[in-house]
Amino acid sequence: MKVELVAEYASSLPVNDDHPYRSGAWQPNWKEFNAYDLDIVGDLPDDLSGIYLRNTENPLHHAIGRYHPFDGDGMLCSFSFCDGAARFKNRYVRTPKYIEETAAQKILYRGFGTQIPGGLTKNFLKMPANPANTSTIYHGGHLLALNEGGKPWKLEPGTLDTVGEFTYQDELDPSMVFSAHGKVHNRTGDYINFGAGISGFGLKGPKPCLNMYRINSDGVLFRKGQIPLETFPFCHDFALSDRYAIFFLGSIVFGNMLPVILGTRTISDQVVFNESVPMQVVVVDLETLEEVKRFETDAGAIIHFGNAFEVDDEIVIDGMFQDNFEANETLTDVFNPDNRFGGGTYMRYYLNMRSGQLRSEQVTATESEFPTFNSSYAGKKNNVTYTACSVDNGANSFFNAISRVTHDGDATVVSLPPGYFGSEPMYAPSEHADSEDDGYLLEVVYNGFEHMSELQIYRADDITDRVCTAKLKHHLPHQFHGYFTSQVFQ
Repeated sequence: MKVELVAEYASSLPVNDDHPYRSGAWQPNWKEFNAYDLDIVGDLPDDLSGIYLRNTENPLHHAIGRYHPFDGDGMLCSFSFCDGAARFKNRYVRTPKYIEETAAQKILYRGFGTQIPGGLTKNFLKMPANPANTSTIYHGGHLLALNEGGKPWKLEPGTLDTVGEFTYQDELDPSMVFSAHGKVHNRTGDYINFGAGISGFGLKGPKPCLNMYRINSDGVLFRKGQIPLETFPFCHDFALSDRYAIFFLGSIVFGNMLPVILGTRTISDQVVFNESVPMQVVVVDLETLEEVKRFETDAGAIIHFGNAFEVDDEIVIDGMFQDNFEANETLTDVFNPDNRFGGGTYMRYYLNMRSGQLRSEQVTATESEFPTFNSSYAGKKNNVTYTACSVDNGANSFFNAISRVTHDGDATVVSLPPGYFGSEPMYAPSEHADSEDDGYLLEVVYNGFEHMSELQIYRADDITDRVCTAKLKHHLPHQFHGYFTSQVFQ
């Protein structure tokens, strides 16, 4: 394998702990690479073609005290499969935060859970920066790095060079933010996204809303809407069926935000799980981008959703249910070896649009998160969903298993060896796929014993069959979200 070191921005930190399964993967990787013809253990499938993109929260500077991964700089990673070879490339997203902090070699911007060193005077009235570090998508000819605290950032698909902040021809005005969890509508090819916003001001102050965006397959933002809300939501993701966008406004809520504005506390400090707040489900019509129905159920929250589809009068929705927000406590102190990053309960919800009734059922017992599926089945009934899992194998600080779950709840769980940690699994179709799971499951895995990462490739119809492993010569910090496209960019 030929590896070209493109750039290096700081000296490396040692692995944080003697125990390889605790926190080594949270260490930054300050190097940008071009790696050609990755070393493959096994046989790389000759019918796998395309690019697997992942966004990585990768801090440019040494963590000071506790460190929240949501504040790491965005680093886009690309695994490309073409002509029988696998290649790797990674590049920082050149946001103002990244550029200015690189020049100064110190932290200059606040984050979701990180303050600027120097106390109140350094943080007063300064809002968190957009590090473009959570997810990515290629749609309408645009490769975007996404973070819900600001606008998308556009990159060149082939080189991963940063183009700049992207506003869809100024359709995203300065007040509008853009979620990391937009979804492509299967029937039309439109990209549906949202962001928390303000629709005006009243006697009680700002009026919260969800701004809705619909972008056609040519990359043109052609429709916007606003969903009025009573309070500012912690709304990270939504479900998408053929006719509706469905938002679960859960019991994870923002407390008093005045200390955040004044600079004495972070947003992370003020986000809590409130058992007295019921979960509301807001159904939005995709044609009008207006609310058409609202449901209410017991306290809880859903951070990430699987597929959603309609059957007669019902909308069926898969989601990972949480009855707490312990994940935020863990992420606030990721170098603490006693912390454990777990998942939620895989639940299925049924919303009857005629009667207004809501019912739910548990799909599997395994603690799960990051559900993904064959995107060509988005909005219509699918049979297979893949998840990252947390299982008890003696090394439980991050996700350490993957699962393949059928619609009926038949789950196959593959555990990684203790000391190995995975991430969100991603389905990639074979070149001539003729069934829902005709393809491969791509899983980035961190090897805590060697402080290295690798891409493991499994058969999507039988994840007990690992086809091959593509080895890197370095590690990647834990990532949350990615995207696969069958296009190959030179």
